[in-house]
Amino acid sequence: MLEFLRRNRVLATTALFLALAAGLVVGTSGDRLRDDRLGRVFLEVMAPLQRMGSFVSRSLSDVWVGIVGLFQAADEVDALRARVRELDRATARLAETELENARLRELLDFREALRGELLTARVIGHDASAGLSRTLTINRGTADGIQKGDAVLAPEGIVGHVFLASAHAARVLLITDHNSGVDGVVQRTRARGIVEGTVDGRCGLKFVKRTEDLQVGDLVVTSGLDGIFPRSVPIGKVVAVDKKGQGLFQYAEVQPAVDANRLEEVLVTRGLVEPLEPETPIDDPVGPPPPPDAGE
Repeated sequence: MLEFLRRNRVLATTALFLALAAGLVVGTSGDRLRDDRLGRVFLEVMAPLQRMGSFVSRSLSDVWVGIVGLFQAADEVDALRARVRELDRATARLAETELENARLRELLDFREALRGELLTARVIGHDASAGLSRTLTINRGTADGIQKGDAVLAPEGIVGHVFLASAHAARVLLITDHNSGVDGVVQRTRARGIVEGTVDGRCGLKFVKRTEDLQVGDLVVTSGLDGIFPRSVPIGKVVAVDKKGQGLFQYAEVQPAVDANRLEEVLVTRGLVEPLEPETPIDDPVGPPPPPDAGE
């Protein structure tokens, strides 16, 4: 018997545990309401551990969800920032396009107010030297029909004239250059003078008779007598008048109508142009009434 049990000890052990389990099941099923002190003690001991395990499990789960959410939020923030940068660039491009369209519409309206051959040009460079010259460069040249002496205009007034031209570019001498001179008239009184540039980049109205009425705020326009600029185009406004001295003339400081530093597009006149004359309506002729018909 002992030899049998030794050879089959695993089978015997298994059978013993099965028998004990069956006995426990049968014993507990007979009286379910029996006071199980060992069970209560085991439950009392295991309940805090189960609560702690459940809390730790929930906490770890919440932490993991939070970490995953942080990474997802970081990715979303990066994507949103990239989108915002893209929208900012698109907004800037749209605003620049609207501003350019507004300038071109203004230039087109000004062009339609002039009679003659005009060419639109883009400013591609300003004089950056520290010298006394005041010039800018445009993207049109002799290949487009531009010649030395052509007037350069903006909707606000005159800019200057071409003094050097190559095949595809031209240099413009601004009216603020000390070598520039424009024949002008005071719009209010029709007093004539010469608007010349100054060494400090401003303009002065010279050779105006001392007897002429010249006041701050007067608008100075082109006379059209210099053969370069069309008449009645604004040059600038008088900001100061100097009548000191005993000479025959008075001097006025003029603020140019055009800020050359802000120019991006200009009009170049190919030949002398003139403003369109306003249409004057023809009134009905006044005279004696027609003779009555012979049959009346």
